[in-house]
Parts: sequence; structure tokens; C-alpha cells
Amino acid sequence: MLFVFVGLWTIGLLLILTDPKRPTTRWISSIAFTGGSGGLSAVIADHLVPALAAGGWLTQPLADLLATAERISSLTCYYGLPYTFLMFAIVYHPGYPLWKNGAWLPWALLVPVAGSLLFDIKPGDPIPYGYVTAWATPYIVAGIGLLLSVTLQERNSFLRRSRMLVTAAAVPTLLFALFTLYVLPTFFGVYEWWRYNAVLIAFTLAVIVGSSFRYGFMGLQISIQNQKLDYTLRAITSGTSILNHAIKNDVGKIRLFGEKIKYDAEDGLTDKAELIRDVEVIMRASQHIYDMIYRIQGQTQEAELRMGEVPAADLMHECLEMLAPEMKEIELTEHYGYRGVLRADRALLAEVWTNVLTNALEAMPQGGALTVRITETKRKIVVEIKDSGHGMEKHQLKRVFDPFYTTKSGKKMNFGLGLSYCYAIVQKHKGTMNIHSKPGQGTSVFMQFPKPETTEKTALGPDAASPGRERSEGG
Repeated sequence: MLFVFVGLWTIGLLLILTDPKRPTTRWISSIAFTGGSGGLSAVIADHLVPALAAGGWLTQPLADLLATAERISSLTCYYGLPYTFLMFAIVYHPGYPLWKNGAWLPWALLVPVAGSLLFDIKPGDPIPYGYVTAWATPYIVAGIGLLLSVTLQERNSFLRRSRMLVTAAAVPTLLFALFTLYVLPTFFGVYEWWRYNAVLIAFTLAVIVGSSFRYGFMGLQISIQNQKLDYTLRAITSGTSILNHAIKNDVGKIRLFGEKIKYDAEDGLTDKAELIRDVEVIMRASQHIYDMIYRIQGQTQEAELRMGEVPAADLMHECLEMLAPEMKEIELTEHYGYRGVLRADRALLAEVWTNVLTNALEAMPQGGALTVRITETKRKIVVEIKDSGHGMEKHQLKRVFDPFYTTKSGKKMNFGLGLSYCYAIVQKHKGTMNIHSKPGQGTSVFMQFPKPETTEKTALGPDAASPGRERSEGG
């Protein structure tokens, strides 16, 4: 048990020193410290006290002090391990920042833990097994379920590997601890199997140390080599990268419509109403740049969501209007079966949809068909953007959400940030993003967002006057 105590506390200390401000790091360090406390309790009882007694140094005050330390260490493990594990799994979930009850959830989950101190303990038992097992079991099972679901749903291959390592390090050990610390003593009267936890803990430490050398584990990087993927992951989540990507897209729109106005003026084709529309597009693009600059707070901070009610079809139509000069050879079909609002950040959602639409247009350099649909199910709002372009191979589709991966390497201003960025923003909105594509059959991008509790019906303007109406535009 000395190995368990030293190993877990060392890992916990290294993790917390690596990134003390990140909640996931603090909670996974707490798991290491609470689990290591069980090892400390065993070290005091099995090794320290007998050694001091054999040497004649175990005075009564020292014996009382060590008994108290053993008791506190034991309770820290029994009560703290399920709680810290569940809290880690919760804050590790990508959607946690948007959970309505996130602020008071740690305190609510602490109530059953604190309640354990109110129960009488049977002689010889370290804890009131019946009561503690009743809350510790669902805590650990729920934590395991959250980790597995996050891992299975992750589409980004780099993040998926990271989540698999975390799951491999935590799930087997916590599942085994559930039985040895709680279930077996409560229902079968088997008390000493906790000593076998050392085997699973050794496996956990091996996963953490091994992955730290090669890939990094929860920010802990022991390798002396520069890890390219680690750098790219930091870059894609930093405010600087998001800002650069937004500016690149909007500057392109401004230049595109500026050139259109110039050529129309040279050819004497300037129409006042059309000119006003073009200028409005340029003003919206410049305003979007301003909004993004204003809201990115620092180089390493993520964009902060500013949620509001966004008319989904109106926003999609605006995104299409800003790309109109690029769609001269495109047959556009808009279908708005849903005319309500989305609970979203308007600026970031516009950035996502513009990115996906731009990708679709770039996949059809010689022209083609672009279909945009916004529909609804009982619980979701579904956005589909479909092109008739060249499509993607399976190996490309598997990596399409990876940061800095691009199939358009020939373009100077393409950094491979688009879909990775879009995926991250959609996840922040508690949504999902999936891509279906086959070579020669085009690509469909599906985004699903939670339906607001109350959905207002909003007018979509003259081009989408009724639900389900389709409008086609050709060059």
C-alpha cells in the first residue's frame, strides 16, 4: 500500500502543478489524493504503527494521533473517492459549461456524502456500509457512464485518443473499487479484497505515466520532444486561432463584394438597390470582425458564448447572401421547415454556417447543386447543408474534424481549422455535428441543436414566406 499512497499522491501533485486553474485537472487530482489516502491509512495501520511499537517509540499520545490520522485517511478514501470521481466525469463532459445546474451541482452531490457522518457505525466497520453503498454505487456508475459516453461520441481523433486514455486509466480501477470497497463488504461480508486494488492502481499509474511520455495525459507532458498534435490542439482552442479564422473568412467576403461593386461600376451596371444590398453585406462582415475582436479576451482563452434567441432561417439566409457572388454557377435550394428560433450565439453560429457553406461551394468549383434545410424533430432542430461536389474518401472522412487537417492544401489561406472549429462551437451549443460523404456523390453536413423550451415563430422575409417552401436559384 505504500506504493499506492506514494504513486497516487505523486501523480495528483504533478497534475495539479501542471494546470491548477483547470477544473478537470483539479478534480482528477482530487481522485488521486482521495484514493491515495486509502493507501496512507493502510500504511499507518500495517507498517508505521507496528514499526514504532517494535522500536519502543509508540507512546499513548502518538498512538492516539496515528489512530486519528488513520481514521481520517480511511474516511477520505471511502467518502471522497466516489464524489470526486463523479465530479470529474461531470466537468470533463464537453457540455458541462452550459448545464443550467452546474453552479450548485457540486454542493448538491456533497449532501449524501456529508450525511454519512450522521450514521452510527457497527463495531469493527470503518463506515456505515449500507448507507454509503447506497449513494456511492450510483455515483461511481454514473461517472463511468459519463466517461464512456464522452469517449464514444468524440469525433476528433486527437481528442478521442485523449479521452480513451483517461477512460482506460479511471474506469477499470473505479469499477473494481466499487466492488472491493462497498459492494462486497455490504452484501457478502468480504472486507479484505480492497488490498487487491493495488493491482488495478498499478495499471492506472502505468497508463498515466506511459501516455505522459508519448502523448500527454490531462496536460501532463513528460516527453522532451515537441508534440505537434498537442500544440495544434492548444492552437485550435485558443482565442487567437479562432480570431484569425474569423478574420480570414470575413476579409474574403469584403474583398469579394468590393470587387463586385467595382466591376459593376466599371460596366455601368450599378443598380441602387443591389448596391445597397452589397454594401450591407460588407458592413455585416466588418461588424462580425469587430464583434469577434471585442469578445476574444486573450491569446489563450476560448470565445465566450453569448446566448440569445436567433431566428434560424433568417440567419442561414443572411449567410447565403454573403456568399452570393460565389454562387453564380450554383443551383441553390433553400427549405425551411422550421421557422422558429435557436438558443445560440448568433456571431459564432453564423461563423459555423458560413464555414460549412464555403466548404460546400469550394467542393463544386465547376458549379453544382447546394441544398440547405432546416427542419425539426420532437426535441431537436436539424440543419443540413448538402453539396453535389466530389465528396470524400473514408480516410479523409475519419480525420475531417482533426485540427489542421485539410483536403485543400493547395490554397494559401486555408489552415485546416474550419471543421474542427465548427465542431467545437456546435458542441458548446450542446449540439452534434456529423458528416456523410462518398466520392462522386457529394457531402452532407448535419447539425442538430436542442430545441428551445419556447419557440417563437419569426418571419423570414419575402423569399421564405411559408413553411417548407423551396426556392431555387441558378446562375
